[in-house]
This record gives sequence, C-alpha cells and structure tokens, in this order.
Amino acid sequence: MIRRTLPFKRATAVVAGSTVTTVRGVDPAELPSDSAVQVLPPQVAHRGRRLTWKRAFLFVIALLVVAAAALYPSRHNFTAQGADFSRKVIGDENTARVESWYFRFEDRVNKLKYRIFGADSSPFASGQVRVEFIPHQPPQEIVYFIGAGAKAGTGLTPDTLGPLPVQLPKTIPLRDTLEAGEGVWTTAGLPRSNPTDVLMAKTFIRPDKSRPFALVGILHIDTRRVRLHMTGGTGEPGGYRGVKGPGIVPKDAYSELLAAWTGGFKGPHGNYGMYADGKEYVPLRNGLASAVVYKNGTVKLGQWGRDVAWSDDIESVRQNAVLLVDNGEISKRVTEGNDTWGYVNVNSAEFITWRSAVGLTKDGNLLMAAGNSLSAETLAKALWAAGAYTAMQLDINSPYVLTSLYTPLPDGTVRAEKFMESMPDSPMRFVRPHERDLMYVTLDESKYK
Repeated sequence: MIRRTLPFKRATAVVAGSTVTTVRGVDPAELPSDSAVQVLPPQVAHRGRRLTWKRAFLFVIALLVVAAAALYPSRHNFTAQGADFSRKVIGDENTARVESWYFRFEDRVNKLKYRIFGADSSPFASGQVRVEFIPHQPPQEIVYFIGAGAKAGTGLTPDTLGPLPVQLPKTIPLRDTLEAGEGVWTTAGLPRSNPTDVLMAKTFIRPDKSRPFALVGILHIDTRRVRLHMTGGTGEPGGYRGVKGPGIVPKDAYSELLAAWTGGFKGPHGNYGMYADGKEYVPLRNGLASAVVYKNGTVKLGQWGRDVAWSDDIESVRQNAVLLVDNGEISKRVTEGNDTWGYVNVNSAEFITWRSAVGLTKDGNLLMAAGNSLSAETLAKALWAAGAYTAMQLDINSPYVLTSLYTPLPDGTVRAEKFMESMPDSPMRFVRPHERDLMYVTLDESKYK
C-alpha cells in the first residue's frame, strides 16, 4: 500500500467518502497515476509551522504585558530607585525637570481615567472588621448621695467626672456636592477608637474641583492621650553629614503603638533641620515650618524663630519648607517658587503628586493628612477645611508617602494596616529599619485625668 511505501510525511483525510493523503516534498511525476495523493506547494506546506514577524511581535507584546502585570505592585519602588539613579547620572536639577514632566503626564492620564472610569468615592477600606486584644481599665465608680438627709458624698467635679470628650473640629465644605462621608468624622477601622471613646477619628476631603479624584485622608488624634515621637532614618535626613538614626519604631513601643507616618524631605533637598534621638541630624534654621515635641509630651507647630525656638526641654524637632496653614489661614506662600519649597529651580510646590502633612487644631489636637494628585496649595486647603490652625508639609511622591495604623497582638507583635487603601509599600515599613525618618504615636494617658 502507498502508506507503507511512500518515504515522506503525510496527513490523511476523508473527502466525499474516499481517503485522500496529502504529502509535501515529493515530485508528482513519481507517484502512481491512480494514487489518491495530493501534493501541496512548498509555501503552503510550511505555512502552519513558519514563525512570521507578526507572530514574533505579538509574542513579545504578550511577554511585556505579563511582565508589566507582575511588576505593577512594585512600580513605586522602581520609581524611587530610578529617581535616585537619575540624580547620580544627570544631576539633581535635570532629574527634577524630568520629574516635573512625568508628573504632568501622569496628571493627564489620571484625568483621562477619571472621565472614562470615574474614581473611588472614599480613600478608606470598606467593610473592615476589627478584633482587638486590648485590656481596658475598669470604669471609675462615683458614689453621690442626693437628699436632705443623705450622707456627705463625693461631689460631681471635673476631677471625679474625668476629662471631657474630645471635640472634633467642624469641617468646611470645599465643594457644592459632597461624596458620602466626605467631611464627616468617623472612628471606623481605627485602633482603640469607637464612637463612645474617640481617641482617633478620620475623614476625607476633596480639595481640588479640577481633580475630583484627589482624595485627602485626615487623621485626628486626641493629644491629651498620646505621645508623638520622631526618629531619624538610617540614611535621611542626616546621612550626607554622617549622622545616621535607627529608622524604626522600637519594640518596647509596640504595646502602645497607634500610628506611624513618613517624615520630611531628604537632608540635601533643602537642608531642612531635624533634631531627635539626642542628636542633630541637620542644623535647625529660622523661618522654616517646624514640628516640635517637648520632653513633657507637649506638641507645638509653627515657624522657627517666630513661634518656636530652641530650649533645653525640647525632645525633637522636624523642619520642612514653610507653613501650609498659619494662624488658622491658608498661607499665601503655598504658591511661591522653589526657593521656598526645595533646592532646585523647578517649582515642586506645583507638582501634582502624593503629599503628606502634619498639623494642629486650635485646641492643640494632632492632624495627619495624606492624599494623591495634590499641589502644596490643595493640600493646605484640605487641612484648613479639616480644622487645622497650623500645618506643615512632610514628604511627597508615592514611593514615600505612607501612614500605618497598628494594633498590638497578644504575642507582643503588631498588626499593621494602611490608613488609605491606595498608599504604596507595606504598612510594616516603620517596624523595620528604614532609610527615611519617621514620626510615630503611642498611647500615653498618664496625664489624661
């Protein structure tokens, strides 16, 4: 049979009830005249197996898509590493210009995405269920006798009734139409906080009418019940001067740890001062916005040399640019050039990017703020709307801006969560050695009486 004698590759098919064998690479004259064999031209025979440039191109595109999807969660780290590498190759000034172009491009992309897909209505995670293992002190019992014949008892005084509940500031609407929960304080998802015991509260503000997708999360903390700490990073801000810090929340603070967040700019990027951990990372300078923590736990925020100045009872100071909010008003300096906001000629105050800040209310309570797609001015507006009496910017750009919330666990460790879902990096960043300086808050009710 022909199937046994033909020394070539073939495929057999049934056509109209008869068997037809298709072969390639054979001269038709060599086949028997009565054979049911179909000979294909070479170009047809190889069509199914040849690698064309179109297929190669599609294969490469598929590989790039897969690689991009795999690397997407780490994109913020690549951005930071790329910026550091660029500064070494083309210098700080040129890198800042490249960053300004990138931020403008990213802003256009975000606006387009908003027009097509819309945006999240809240920056916070929804549906969180929190289980805490925090021992609580038993409530104070007060015996009070009423009536003419009653025995003398304890009077109802501020000392016996305890401190008044914290008064959350009234927020100021910045838009005609507000999203659900915008400007409304809540304790949902916050450690050691609930509506009847407000240690911390949060809300969000949309400060930019041209960018409805820009969401600023605000964390309000009752300073009567906490202590604010600062510590230098392993590299910043004092590394360029040979002054390095631990860059980590110490383990002995875990049992009372509430929150931690990013510090300020790198040391060379403006030479903004910092004193903490008993050492001077960068010299303090007059005229700069300064957050100050005193040894008794008091927190102040103002302009160095005008509102605050050095004294021996200071525990830590962090400076960064100028005030965003000054004496209850948005500072007129939020739109100034980079002599105010940085060390290069490019005006970083106008960069539309992630930004963070710290502030104080008129009552002296602590505010922490962070959000996406912000300028210095819109960040200031959000803080002012949330009740800030004074406020200063901390760090900027998505690789760096992070706030973590912590809940102590029975085994001595902590559970960490991001304050806002879209924040980059792991919320455990601050309990591991890190190159950047940080601030953290612990529970301290020793003076809360």
